[in-house]
Parts: sequence; C-alpha cells; structure tokens
Amino acid sequence: MKKFIGLFLSLALACSSFAQMSGYSSSQSDGTALGANLTSNADGISLSNAVKLRGYIQTTFSHIDSDGDVNPTDIDASADLDFLVNLSPVTAEVHLNPSATGGQGTILEQAFARYSFSQDFHLTFGKQVTVLGFDGDEAPDLYAVTTAFRDVRKDYVEGFRLNYNNGFLGLVFGIHDTYGLAASPSNQPDLDDGMAIDLAASIMFFPGLEAQLGFANENGPSGQKEDTQRFNGWVSWNPGDLTLAFEFDNIDYYNNEDELGIMLMANYQFSDFLGATFRYAHLNRDSEDVNRITLAALLSLSENLGINFEYSHTSSDEDENEFYIEGLITY
Repeated sequence: MKKFIGLFLSLALACSSFAQMSGYSSSQSDGTALGANLTSNADGISLSNAVKLRGYIQTTFSHIDSDGDVNPTDIDASADLDFLVNLSPVTAEVHLNPSATGGQGTILEQAFARYSFSQDFHLTFGKQVTVLGFDGDEAPDLYAVTTAFRDVRKDYVEGFRLNYNNGFLGLVFGIHDTYGLAASPSNQPDLDDGMAIDLAASIMFFPGLEAQLGFANENGPSGQKEDTQRFNGWVSWNPGDLTLAFEFDNIDYYNNEDELGIMLMANYQFSDFLGATFRYAHLNRDSEDVNRITLAALLSLSENLGINFEYSHTSSDEDENEFYIEGLITY
C-alpha cells in the first residue's frame, strides 16, 4: 500500500511540473476530466443565475434469448434529473432518479458539495459516483445501450474526496463508507460498518490519448481479516471520429475469490446522424469464463433525441442473445 501511494505522489509531482511547462489548464475542453470541476461550466437549463437543470428520459425495449428459452420483451422507462449549483468557490450537485423503486436503484444517486481552493484543487464531500472504470454511470455517457457486462461497475458512495486537475493530469484520493466491493459473487455479506479508500490518476498525453489507473480497498465484513481490493486501468484514443479503448479490471475478494475482466472497444462516428460500436468483453470468475460481444448502432435524430440499437451475444455456461432498442431524450 505504501509503495502504491508513493507511486501516485511521485507521478503527481512529475506530471504536474510537466503540465506547467506545457501550458495545460483545467479549463481546456480536451483535457482529462478526472478530479476536475465539471459543475461550473456545465450545460443545462438555467433555473436561476446559480442553478441549472440537466438530465434525460430513457425508454428501453429489451429481448433476451437464453439457450433457447425466449424471454418476453421487456419495456423499461427511467428519468434522470441533475441540479447543478454554482456559488463559486462552492459548487454542488444533486442527481435524482425519480423512476427508481425498490431494488431497481436509488432515487437519490448523488448529492455532494465542492469547495475549490484554486482552479485546479478541490474538495468534494457527500454522496458521489465512484471513479474506477471506463463506462459512465448514466445512459448518455455510454457507447452502447448496456455497459460491458450489463452491470454498471460504478457505484454511489458517501464520503469525501480530494481532487486535483490541471487539464493534463487528474488525481483523486477518497475515503468512503463503502465501495461496493465486499460482496463477491458467491458470498453476499451484510456490512454493518466499514471503510473504503480509492486512488486514481489520469493523464492526457496529448488531445485524444488518455490513460487512467486506479486502486480501491474496502474493509471486509466484521470478523474477516482480509480486505477486498480492486485495480482498474484503461486507455482511450480518440483521433477524430474514431474512439478506441482498452480496459482491464481485477478484483481480489476477502474470501479468496477473484475476478479478472478485460474490454476492447471501437466506436466510429460516420456522420452527425450515425455512429457504431463494436465491443468485446471477457470476464473470468474463478472457474467461469464469460465472453460478450456487442454491436451497437447509435442514431442522433437531433441534438437532444437519439435512438440506439444493440445486439449482444454472451457465451458462458449458458449462451444468451440480447436485443435492445433505446430512445433517449437529453436536456
């Protein structure tokens, strides 16, 4: 752990010095987003001088065929409301999912405040989305209808986080109540108390080429000596209309189970109207290997209206064919 933290600090000092010589600034739109203040200049509907509203409405038709057992078509509708407050140097965000019920998610996804000590250095505290993983936590940020394995790797956790971003380099260090890691696939403990930390660094080598490396540690359940740890890294290259990405993810659970995943993705924007995604994901959970191939077509009918199509094939102990049609309205 000490060596890992030392590596991050050394990287921060070296890259921060290089960034100052290179003239990078966190205000650049082509810089890395990790640790940046994305509230102040965010787009949205102005409700007042200090408050903006943004969000989306999503309707998804899904059909899954599992080894010949055809599941009926399912229709799922959801909405997202994000309130952004800018009272510089204090900013805040509240993210609501009014459609969430019971086990289908949480109505209050995020609620955090940020104090900016400078243009580059910030403290955030409250309920925030975790930072590890390439896939975004909201539908408009995805390159397909689903995430790599249909289960969003990001979670919403409570705590505080130190953030640094100068455009070229992003760094975060957080302390949270949980990180969503302690429960392994075969053992789902009820955590009464615990603590988790995360560290992540991202570098924008030049506009279009970005890499991120992160680590998280979460206390195991009461009575367990071992913790659960996660290493995640990804690299993304965006030369114009093409986006290529590679991600690796490794989780060592407290009960000696482990999980290793990789993802390869290519997305091409043929025009303002049409984009397409090919994605391959592999997940190894002890003795089980899961392979998933995804093809998606993304249609932008207007700046705020899109229709997305996805076909995914999953091969494991049981093969699945998945079909999705998604209507997405953003505002």
